[in-house]
Amino acid sequence: MLTLSRLDTSATWHYASIASDYVGASVSIRGSGGILIEGKTALYGGFNFDNLLMAVAIAVESGIDPIDIAAILPTLTGAVGRLEAVSLGQNFTALVDYAHSPDAVKRVLETASEIADGKVIAVLGCGGDRDKTKRTLMGQALHEGADIAIYTSDNPRSEKAEDILVQMVLDIDVVPPSEVIIDRAQAIRTAVNLAQAGDVVMVLGKGHEKGQEINGQVHEFDDRIELAKAIEDKK
Repeated sequence: MLTLSRLDTSATWHYASIASDYVGASVSIRGSGGILIEGKTALYGGFNFDNLLMAVAIAVESGIDPIDIAAILPTLTGAVGRLEAVSLGQNFTALVDYAHSPDAVKRVLETASEIADGKVIAVLGCGGDRDKTKRTLMGQALHEGADIAIYTSDNPRSEKAEDILVQMVLDIDVVPPSEVIIDRAQAIRTAVNLAQAGDVVMVLGKGHEKGQEINGQVHEFDDRIELAKAIEDKK
């Protein structure tokens, strides 16, 4: 019987090592018969490493040459908008994720902390015309999980972004450099400008969405593009 585990080195397929940095990770995968596959991946986070291990194991057990697998490791990507990296040669990690629940925010910020050699700087908003009871919880998750928390707008829809943000930061003492910035693009720029070598900038809530809904109108907006612009401007 074949077994697989990211953490248990007694499993048939497991990681001999995972060395993360701000552009991904160098991985060594052990498999059947002691086979070793090494390479660089642009993926982040435990769940992505689990998926990568499973994919490599299935490919090898199906007869694909391990040399070919090692060669394509750097080209493999995860789900769009899920811990998706924006890499333009900067010396910090910049990621976009569609986490939009308190638990998801908590978990993704835990992953960010594992990656970071420095601070975790996170940007988050809450959508309008949706469950209002989770807004304070999401604000608290951001406050607890990030070294610098920037509260901003998401898709306010028919609500006022200011009102949503009041609910997000209820009972939270927002102390600089943490900040409330209504304009999402400005919030992203601020996060990037605060970033130093080894930090992780997380832009949460919208992921791969390409619009922002305000007062019934959808305006063109992509967190990945805004993040890239901010990084370019910082250089």
